[in-house]
Amino acid sequence: MRIDLERYAPVGADGGREARGILLGLGLSAGFGLLAFLPRYFDRRAALYTRQGAQMVLRPGAVMEDFAQLLDWMLLGFAVTVVCMAALAAWHYASHFQGSRSIYTMRRLPQRWELARRCLTLPLLGALGCLIGAAALLLICFAVYNLATPEQCLTPHQWQKLWMIWMEGAL
Repeated sequence: MRIDLERYAPVGADGGREARGILLGLGLSAGFGLLAFLPRYFDRRAALYTRQGAQMVLRPGAVMEDFAQLLDWMLLGFAVTVVCMAALAAWHYASHFQGSRSIYTMRRLPQRWELARRCLTLPLLGALGCLIGAAALLLICFAVYNLATPEQCLTPHQWQKLWMIWMEGAL
């Protein structure tokens, strides 16, 4: 089944090309997030060890930095992509005022929500993709954090600490 993306883009715009651009933005956001998290994480994990001869030995009493502190700018790419989705929606609306001025035709169509559907569908799907992608990336990084860190170096309640930091930042 193939979705006709032209129905969700302004008249004359290439819906498939816009969808590919949105997917590219999501992919770049995820890549940026991984590049922001993984080197920082592996650097902190390496600090848990000391070299004794030819092998690495866990330092006595070593404690891994909290997961929330390692996130840093990991989700910034998704935030930038969401801002781009808002700009895309504005551009979609403004494009109806250019050229043939199709805004007048769009307003007279019997389908009341046609203009909104053509202006907002792809940007809203992109923003939803950002939300899902950010959540998936957060879960992946949390899994890496928990599975690759020695158990005795982990402090408890990492999700609660993440939630508390997020709540403090939101208020």
